[in-house]
Amino acid sequence: MPKRLLFLLCLAAALACACTAETEIATKKAPFQEVLDQGAGKYLGLAKVASETTDAGATTYTFDTASGPMCMRGDPFRMAVREGNPDDLLIFLQGGGACWSTFCLAIQKAPPGIPVLDVLDTKRTTNPWRDWSVVYAPYCDGSLFAGDTDRDLDGDGKLEHQHGLRNLSATLDIAQKRFAHPKRIALVGSSGGGFGTILATVLVRKIYPDAEIAAVEDSGVGIGMPDDPKFLAMLLGEFNARAMLPKSCGDYVSAGHLTRLVDWELSQDPKLRVAAFSSYEDLIMTKVFLKVDPARFHEVLVAETAKVHANFPSRYQRFLIKGQMHTTLLGDASGLIGNDLSAVVLPQEGLEALGAIELGSIDTTKVGDVTMAQWLAAMRDGAAGWVDRLE
Repeated sequence: MPKRLLFLLCLAAALACACTAETEIATKKAPFQEVLDQGAGKYLGLAKVASETTDAGATTYTFDTASGPMCMRGDPFRMAVREGNPDDLLIFLQGGGACWSTFCLAIQKAPPGIPVLDVLDTKRTTNPWRDWSVVYAPYCDGSLFAGDTDRDLDGDGKLEHQHGLRNLSATLDIAQKRFAHPKRIALVGSSGGGFGTILATVLVRKIYPDAEIAAVEDSGVGIGMPDDPKFLAMLLGEFNARAMLPKSCGDYVSAGHLTRLVDWELSQDPKLRVAAFSSYEDLIMTKVFLKVDPARFHEVLVAETAKVHANFPSRYQRFLIKGQMHTTLLGDASGLIGNDLSAVVLPQEGLEALGAIELGSIDTTKVGDVTMAQWLAAMRDGAAGWVDRLE
């Protein structure tokens, strides 16, 4: 075979592999540079703090809405930090629904402070991050921490503000200012915040290029509508969040799920590990948001996450349980919606499911005799107990 032809064939094969999420490839480029070049990081460094207050050991930063961050109805966005071990940083993305053109269940205000619940409770001895520094981001715009749009969602002639990307960027600005050089980062999110961790990984890696990142997706592992593969693409389109997806290797939501994006992120970043938690028939995901038969959700959840685990068996592990539980990291509904019920936007449909919501705790959620707290501690320490656990 002529040398030139052989070279071209090898080059073509190499380029093909470069777009295969299942293959980890060492590259001189920083992880996720393609997505950053598309504008994912365009709001970093732009937000302005309007006020700063400290209470119960947590410092709350409220942002000037004119600089971009804000909640869905125009209320100020705020986030909070708590100092702990400077080498270890927990970034927690709160949950609380999602809003698109035909459905809205969300929280529209960002309360001050940090909830004292489960993985945010410094006095809980089983909390794997109890002595870590904390950056806490409320969720108040219904766009999975990725939105970049203003639009009239409810037809009342007033614009709703889905500024999730600006809110996330403002949060990370403060994180970088207060905690400049952590060695370990736990990027953790519940429900909508779980989905948010998938999209936020890019920006966290941007501001912390050297840290080990352990991402935890709590009841937001990236599953969309199994029989409507266009749903997630539609959702991200409405949020104006397509800049968060890499373009060079095809459409990462074409199959209807964000799990392929997780796969791509793991292929890009050898210092990234991901933990995925869900119940098999999550009531909120199946009955409220996705409108899917629980058995069908169970089937797709296992199949889609299994693909990622097969590709990255040491860096992507699942903790999947029987039942309809939704989230396991906060243990109390106030951790999701706060105490101001007027801040919650509720749909007319699916309210009966909300009344039956079951939330777990890190100490009571188990697979066999292993609790979620023990499993996450093993992930934190890189211990042998952090393995795939399916009930």
